[in-house]
Amino acid sequence: MVTGIVCEYNPFHKGHLYQIEKAKAMGAEKIVCVMSGNFVQRGECAFFNKHLRAQAAIMCGADVVIDLPTPWAMASAETFARGSIGLLESFGIDALSFGCESDDESLLRACAQKLNDAETGTLIKKYTAEGLSYPEAVSKALADTLGEKAGRIVSSPNNTLAIEYIRHLSDNIKLLPVKRKGADHDSDTTKDSIASASFIRSSGLSDECFDYVPEKLVSLYKDAEKYNLSHCERAILSALRMTDKEDYSLYVSDKSGLDMRIYDSAQSAHSLESLYASAKSRNYTHSRVRREVMNIYLKIKKNYSEGIPPYMRILAVSETGLSLLSKAKDNTILPIITKYAEAKNLQGKAKEIYDAECRNTDLFALCTEKIRECSAEKKHSLIIVR
Repeated sequence: MVTGIVCEYNPFHKGHLYQIEKAKAMGAEKIVCVMSGNFVQRGECAFFNKHLRAQAAIMCGADVVIDLPTPWAMASAETFARGSIGLLESFGIDALSFGCESDDESLLRACAQKLNDAETGTLIKKYTAEGLSYPEAVSKALADTLGEKAGRIVSSPNNTLAIEYIRHLSDNIKLLPVKRKGADHDSDTTKDSIASASFIRSSGLSDECFDYVPEKLVSLYKDAEKYNLSHCERAILSALRMTDKEDYSLYVSDKSGLDMRIYDSAQSAHSLESLYASAKSRNYTHSRVRREVMNIYLKIKKNYSEGIPPYMRILAVSETGLSLLSKAKDNTILPIITKYAEAKNLQGKAKEIYDAECRNTDLFALCTEKIRECSAEKKHSLIIVR
């Protein structure tokens, strides 16, 4: 059974290894991951570059790692899920495994179905108009239509993503939910020898944090270059101040004024944190503001993330993954890219998105202490872990 996993692995740790092992115990024979690239859903750069993170995943049991392009990786849960599931189904998965706080499959499916109802959509619009953030509005709408338990289930980020995955998944794909073990999402504590990725990142991956990553990754991580958005804070503020006011709406996916809140905040902000704090509100979460700021900086037009990614960029494979990749090439309608030479044949939107991804990677090269050269996207070929 070919099983898909949507991930960021930012960085890969023992909790991620636990999920892969549990999925295999539930019948997953081959693991195909769709992984966020160099920029992630928090509206930040990844801690390690995507090629190293893909290599780590293969070393720990995955067979194929597919790059999720930035317009989908750095987007709302709905868009993130749509793009990820679209790539996994195009590759040819039989099942989907995901981590969650609740493994009540029937309730997760009921929530997903309810979110597709027009009645629920009307309620969500009503509650956001009253000043609730989108996640709060979804929670209240599901509580109204399915009961308080359904409303509570979406208060967890992993459950929210699980429901979005199910919304976009074909009915014939089997679900393999894995109940989360160890520290909570974004927790600043550890539990059961497992730490959250945010805990590991905030420590700078200090020596004591190596206890929370698989042993086989320690040497890989020790020698790896770390990335942090703070290295290009002035560049981001500069880009926002140099963007014409009327052009903000090209990049900010909102019709109720968030683009102008960010514009106004950028004129007086003395740091990224002060910009985020000024622009956020009850309606706009901190993470939402971060994503939109990065969309402006990277010049990611809001129409880029319509539909699903128009190509499939393979970052890394195992030996088993090579045969999966060969089969996918015969069956998928999406262009499959393993090296830059293959990207030269892209046309239309696929070419536009890939060219934008190359620029994004060039800007990612500024997010480290020692500034790196451009063209990394074009120089990296498929990583094969034997």
